[in-house]
Amino acid sequence: MAYISLISATVFAASNLTERINGDRMTVLKTDISTGRFLCVEHRSWYPVAKSDLRSLQPGDIVRLEMQSSGDSRVIRLRTAADELGSSE
Repeated sequence: MAYISLISATVFAASNLTERINGDRMTVLKTDISTGRFLCVEHRSWYPVAKSDLRSLQPGDIVRLEMQSSGDSRVIRLRTAADELGSSE
């Protein structure tokens, strides 16, 4: 029974992480177009994405990741850094 609970907890944690990455807003700190990654301020982690998505990103942009059926991630820019700085939120 403990074995089934452990598997259930592992599956839940993995799905919860995917949902968190899909749903969370992330702030871009830095991009590395050569490796196809960006550094997220909130998670302090590098995230691999389509290199074409990185070309228009700037530090301070607010983004979210959208998982594709291929397993790759696409960046969706929610707000530019300039919009974020001008916001009263």
